[in-house]
Amino acid sequence: MLSSLRMDSMDSLTAGTALILVQCCVALVMIGFHFAAPDEKCTRDWALSASCIALGVFAAIVSHRTSHPFLLLAGGCVIMVGMAYQWQGILAFYGRPPRQAGWIICLLFTALLAAMLLLELPARQRTLLFSGTLILLLALSLQAIWQGQGMPRTFVQVLVPAAIVLLLSSHLLKLAIAIMQFHDAVPAQRTPLDITAAYLMPIVGTVLFSIGLPLLYFERLVETNRHLATHDELSKLLNRRAICAAGERELELAQRLHRPLSIAFIDIDLFKHFNDEFGHAAGDAVIAEVSAILQRTCRTIDLVGRYGGEEFLIVLPGADAGDAIDIGRRLVETVRDYRYRGRHPVTISTGLATLAADISSWPQLLARADAMLYEAKRQGRNRYCA
Repeated sequence: MLSSLRMDSMDSLTAGTALILVQCCVALVMIGFHFAAPDEKCTRDWALSASCIALGVFAAIVSHRTSHPFLLLAGGCVIMVGMAYQWQGILAFYGRPPRQAGWIICLLFTALLAAMLLLELPARQRTLLFSGTLILLLALSLQAIWQGQGMPRTFVQVLVPAAIVLLLSSHLLKLAIAIMQFHDAVPAQRTPLDITAAYLMPIVGTVLFSIGLPLLYFERLVETNRHLATHDELSKLLNRRAICAAGERELELAQRLHRPLSIAFIDIDLFKHFNDEFGHAAGDAVIAEVSAILQRTCRTIDLVGRYGGEEFLIVLPGADAGDAIDIGRRLVETVRDYRYRGRHPVTISTGLATLAADISSWPQLLARADAMLYEAKRQGRNRYCA
């Protein structure tokens, strides 16, 4: 019964026109997206992808109306190029190297479609080729997105793969229709199932995908800005504001749960002399390398931050005075083994402070650690003091 119904309000011409308009709008959005972030390779590839797909869809639908084989060949080829650009853009977005497989698929598709047109094979065969190639390219894009995302996935990270799955389902449905039926996959008049597979599902999937890609990009941009707001660019550690805020939270938690808490105040010894002798670039390198050493040496629950200049602050949740001394000793000894450029020794002085009855606030704990740091320096540096 359903297959016998005719969709007067949504015939293939109307649906095809709607699909062309949607693709053109998506192309404009992606071009604007590229102008907003011109230095990003992914936005350039996505703009090229949307433009190629819009042009290809227009040529393919016009070729069906005019039965012009060259338009069909050009339209199909340009669509596949657009799909390959889409995959390349996703790879670039996740920082992965470009792949040649997409372009090889495009060349094979063009050669096979040209052969089919020259041999005047039935339209059903072309539909099988077209849908199968799109399924392959969409699967590559889906794989790149799924592998590039971390866990847990955000709403946008689910939306984009879902849009690709919808597009995949559309072409799988068209593939099944072409296999089971012997009429053209894009006839002048369509059943509701044909219209859904050929136009409605691609329209919805394309709209969701075109919305999802910019959202995915801006989600990462927001996350990057949030990270920059709390982390020091040189050391990659928490910055002063973030480490102090984290320390205050840990102090409140320790007092509420009656758990131990310690902190370590660290200073690179004679850093000014090192800067004067080797230059500021060398000083920056030492800060970066010492930061990495501190991060590796600390426990996974410890919070490591750059307090300013050559000073570092480490919050040690759950560490009592004995634990703090063990950690302080390990930090001093590990940095002592480090040599800048393999031959110039670098050492640190460390002041340790532990939450006690006479310390009830973060400034008091910080002041105690600072006093211990100066005591370590007074005793000759390259040591810890608690």
